[in-house]
Formats: sequence, C-alpha cells, structure tokens
Amino acid sequence: MKYHLIGKNVPVCDAKEKAAGRARYVSDMSFPGILYIEMVFSTKPHALIKSIDTKAAEAVPGVIRVFHCFNTPKRTFNRFRTVYGQPVYEQERIFADHIRFAGDRVAAVAATSREAARKAAGRISVTYQDLPFSLNIQETSDGRIDDIFPDGAVYETPAVDIGDVDELKSADAVQVTTHTELARICHVTMETHGCIANYEMDSGQLTIYTPCQSVFSVRTVVADLLELPYHRVRVVKTTMGGSFGCKQEWITEPVAAYIAKELGRPVQLIYSRPAEQVSAVSRCPLTGDVTGYYTADGVLKGIDADASLDAGAYVGNTYDYAMAMGYKFTRSYRVPNLRFTSRAVITNTPVSGAFRGWTSPEAATMLEHNVNMAARRLGIDPVNIRLKNAYVEGDVDNRINVPLENTQITRALKEGRELFAWDQKKAENAAYTGRFLRGVGVACGSHVNGYFPRKQDFGTVDIAVNEDGTVQINMTLHDHGCGSVTAFKMMAAEALGIDMAQILLREADTAVTPFDMGCFSSRTVYVLGRTLIEACGKLKQAALQNVSEIHHIPLDKLTCCGGAVVCGTEEIASFKEIGRDSIFKLQRQLRASAHYVNTTNPGVHGVHFAQVEVDTCTGFVKVLDYLAVHDIGQAINRGMCVGQIQGAVMMGIGAALQEKLCLDRNGQPKSSLKDYHLMTSCDLPPIRVHLIEEPSKEGPYGAKSIGEVAYVAVAAAIVGAVNDALGSDLCAIPLDPESIVRYLSTKEEQ
Repeated sequence: MKYHLIGKNVPVCDAKEKAAGRARYVSDMSFPGILYIEMVFSTKPHALIKSIDTKAAEAVPGVIRVFHCFNTPKRTFNRFRTVYGQPVYEQERIFADHIRFAGDRVAAVAATSREAARKAAGRISVTYQDLPFSLNIQETSDGRIDDIFPDGAVYETPAVDIGDVDELKSADAVQVTTHTELARICHVTMETHGCIANYEMDSGQLTIYTPCQSVFSVRTVVADLLELPYHRVRVVKTTMGGSFGCKQEWITEPVAAYIAKELGRPVQLIYSRPAEQVSAVSRCPLTGDVTGYYTADGVLKGIDADASLDAGAYVGNTYDYAMAMGYKFTRSYRVPNLRFTSRAVITNTPVSGAFRGWTSPEAATMLEHNVNMAARRLGIDPVNIRLKNAYVEGDVDNRINVPLENTQITRALKEGRELFAWDQKKAENAAYTGRFLRGVGVACGSHVNGYFPRKQDFGTVDIAVNEDGTVQINMTLHDHGCGSVTAFKMMAAEALGIDMAQILLREADTAVTPFDMGCFSSRTVYVLGRTLIEACGKLKQAALQNVSEIHHIPLDKLTCCGGAVVCGTEEIASFKEIGRDSIFKLQRQLRASAHYVNTTNPGVHGVHFAQVEVDTCTGFVKVLDYLAVHDIGQAINRGMCVGQIQGAVMMGIGAALQEKLCLDRNGQPKSSLKDYHLMTSCDLPPIRVHLIEEPSKEGPYGAKSIGEVAYVAVAAAIVGAVNDALGSDLCAIPLDPESIVRYLSTKEEQ
C-alpha cells in the first residue's frame, strides 16, 4: 500500500535542538530556590553503619541539611515496581544502615550550590562494622551471606514446563549440552540518572521531573514510600538521553522526592558518571546450561535449561527477570518440550536491572550456542539447522498459545544467507590457516509486542481539533531519544491526512495524560500506535457527523479525504473549518477518545549474520562484515528503524567482545570508562540492514516492534562466528583477548 508518510525517512522532531545544544534535559532545568544534592556511597561491600559524623559537612557554607540512615525513615521499597500492588521484594531503604555493596547509598547533602554539596559530602565520616561478603554466585551458594535478608540470599523461581523433557532422555535423541556465562555490563547512556523534585508545602503537591520509562510507575513507588495520596504526586517525563532499560528503575526519584518533601524546596539530583557505573543498575551476570535434544537430521525435540542470575545487592527485578527468561526459549523455534529452571542470587555487588530485550538476548545467546554446537556435531550447516526448526506462517507459540501470525523468520534466514554470501564466505574462510583465522556466525533473535498474554495490556488516546484546524493528541508516551514522538506524529498525520506540523503531541505527565503501563516490553508502537489509529478513526467519524449536522448532508454521502470532508468530489469543509464550526455552531469541540485492549502478540524476529577475524597471537577479534535482517511488519520511520538496528548491533558486539564491569577482590567496582571498554564506530565495519516488510494484521499500519529485538541476536551471532573461526565451544562472554589467548594456550597444552 502506498502511504504519504509511513515508511519514509523523517528526522526526529527534536533533532535541531539536540544538534544545537538547545534541548533541555533535567540537568539543564532549574527552579527558584533550588537545592543541589550530592550523594555519599559506601566504600564497603558488606557492612553495618555504626555511626556517621556530619559536623564538618554541616559547617560548609551553603549546606542546608545532611540526610542519612539515622535521620530518615526505615520504610522499604523496590526500585523495579511498575504498578500498584505488584508483588515484589521490597528490600531497599532511602539510606541503609545495613550496607550491601560498594556503591550503596549512605548519605546525601542538600546545599545551595553543587560545589558546596560536593565539598560537604567529602567531609562526612562513616564508621563501619565489616561483614562477610560474596562477589559472585558461587560464593553465595557456598553460604557466605545466607543471612543477608530474612528470606535468605537465593530466590528460586517457578519452573517453566512444556511437554515432558524427561521422556527425551530415554528416547533416541542426540543430546547436546552447552554452558554459557555472561558478564555484568553497563547501559552507558549518554545521560546519567537524575531528576528534579519540588514539594509545595502549602498545597501538599509533589512534582517530579524525570527522564523515565513510566511516569505512573514512579508515582506508585514514590507515593507509597512517602505515604502520599496519588493525586498529590505528579511525575513529568523529561527529554531523555537514552535508557536501554536502566531508566525503568527508580533510583534517584525516591531520594530526591523525600528530600524535597522534607525541605519544602525544589532539589536536583544528578548522578556523576562514576556513580552511574556503580550505583545505578547493570545487566546481571548469568551462568546457564542448556541441553538440547535433536533428531539425527537436526530437528529440535526439546530443551532442558537452567540459569542462575546474579541480582547484586538487592533482588530488584532479577526474580521477575529470571522467570521471564523461560518465556523466551519458544519465540524463534518450535519447541515441543521445554523445562526451564532459574533463580535470583544475592551478591555484594552492584544491583542488577533491566537491559534492552528483557532476557531475550540472554536466552538467545544460550540457545543459539546450543544450536550451533548441535549443527557441528550433526554435520549440518548452521543456517539449515535453523530452517528445520524455525517457525513458519500460521504457527503458534506453544508456551503462550498465541498465534505468531505472518512470522517471517524463515524468509529472513533465506534472504540473509544470499545477501550475506554465507556459502561463499564459508568457503573463503577455509583458506585462512595461519595467525589470522576467519569464521562466520548466524543467530536468530525474537522478542514480543507488548505484555499479552502474560498480563493485560491496553492504551488510551484522546485527540481534539482546535479552532484553526490544528490537532492536539493526549497520550502517555515515553521517548528514549530515538524518535517515538516523531513516529506517532507520522501515524496521526497519515491517518488524518494532515501535515505533521499541525500536530501537538507531548510526552507523559501523570497530571495530564491518561494512565499507561509505560515503555516496557516493546509495547509502544504496537499497542499505543494501534490505540492512536483507532482514535484518529473515531475523530474522522466525529468530523463526518459534525459536517452532516452543520451542512444538512446525509452522513452516508460524506467521506474524509486529505484533511477535509468531501461529498463525492466536492470539498465541503477542511479540518480548520470543521474545528471552528464545531465550537461556534454546534457548541462542542471536535474530539474523540479511544481505548484499546491488546489481545495479540505476533512473531517479531531478527536474523543476524557476522564474519570475524581472530588474531591467534593477541586474541583480538575484528568484525569484518555484519548483516541484520529484520521481520518488522511495516517500518513507520524507516531511517529510525535502521538507526535502531545499527545502534543495537554496536551495543551487542561490545557485549560479545569487550564490555565487562569488573570488581577487585575487595568488592570495589571499576567506575571509570577508562577501564570499561566500549565499541566505537572505528571498531566496526558498515552494518548492513535488510528489512522484511510483511504487514502485521493487528499492528498500526502493520508495524511490529523493533527497539529491543534489534539487540537480541547480536552477541549470539558474534559468538558463533568466533567459535567457527577457532573450532571452539566458547560462550563465556565477553570473548575478550585475554579469554581467547587463555583458550588457545590451553588448547596447545592439550
């Protein structure tokens, strides 16, 4: 279908402000009488605070008050909680007297300037009583910190079971067992965590300005923590400089909100880069084992998988994260039998949190490695073994019993093989037998389009036409900086037949926009976009009704076309005229509302191909070629989709080859980007993207999700390529030079 805007390349609406430095992030905002907060973090991995001396800090000119565990409430919260009444482990306090990791919150200084706050924070003296600590899953399993919480240090999750895996053990099946280890990695967003909180003592109104992924989630956590009624807590989404999942954890907001309420003044809390690296959240380290059961010709009959996730110092979201992994093993391949067991394990390390893809990349890395080892053992090409098992149109995800609709994963495998020149590269790689070895890898990655059916998912949109024909849309959007607002303006402009410049669409604000779950689970375009399209349809119907009444023309003679109402070929009224006449002649504004409840979740897939070169002397890996093929349904803003995929590939290659947040034996994390190595554009080849556009029956204009699924297959593809080059069975990532040299040295000794 031909569209006016959909599928085109449209710059994001705030690109000029960002390029010119005029975009206002929360760190740029200020209010009369604002105070600045500087945090004090623990230097101990596990300890009790015996005393805090704040006299020297309070003597610094400009200091208003120092907050710590002995003068703040003992109420607890969970930084991950997203909805009212959600069952979660509430273990954190605003300031704890029981320190559980080096980076835990100890105290905060509120002062009239940042300089005074920093100076005073450096003068706070803390006396600790050291406790035994654990820095990894094994040390916790050995019982070092069994009493860290009343309910222990290990949280087993309910098993995910489909069919009967045990029957396969005695059947005529080829068993392939693989082991995976994933390191702790950081989100490294351009903008660190931060917020402004302002409490108006006379009205009792608390307002929080924050670059978050869910204003209503922040509200429920802060309001309950501070024992405030919900209508007294307003949360406003600000311009965001990236999230990748870390800003769906409420880290600075509870602290700033409490201090603002206590002082009755606006306060600003912005994390420094070292604080962001250590004291915000990171993706959890993981150890996992997969046993795959295959027929001799490569058909996957079942999976038995187990994973232990390092939650860090608090359970946070890791219990839910561990459970969710089991839901992701059935999104790419037909898996008639599945058992998945998991647990969240407490350690005295930085707190783990959400990361782009919400366990899909972790599950894919585990499963794709197993598929690769099965292909090697059975003598089957890695692409072909995937074609034997990948879903086809009309299949149903047998774990959730939801149709995958027109899934295009097999088409992505076939077209990707040709575009990547898979067979040719494999043949050419065989010629490299010296110091430099080459290999290719392929991986399938899948994700979701919203929460359904795990929990109900819905959206609400209100839309109105002003007297001059401009349109105002009221909905709860959370743009991470990638252009969601632009995409929604494009959809609305397409649906209404008007120019994007005529549309006002702002982001989430609990005092103004309707309740929404937030930007999670890749639901924004698929669920809220569908809601927007329905609202636009209702607005056009209302426009027809109003024109019929005003001009006394039968309703069935009228249609909406090109931003106007026409009768046959004659234009009766433009949107400007309808907006004006509705108010002044009919005495009602032209407006409509839509509420959409989602009941679908089609397959959304990415198939990624990588070619690497491994230097067997240094262990360095160079990515030579990369192709990402994505079943996207319909691209709304094509350039934005390609950019999302290319950025995700860069992130995933970093995770596969070099990113790792390390701690020394005293539990002190490396808090500098000097020690935490990121990929740069100079490290990578051009990242090719191929979009397969077979519109979904349910998504807006046929669109499906892209933001998270773009990341899912990357690390698995790189791991596959390195193992192909070395003939190895490595899946402890990152596959950095040290680990590769260690493997090669061990191989030589054997």
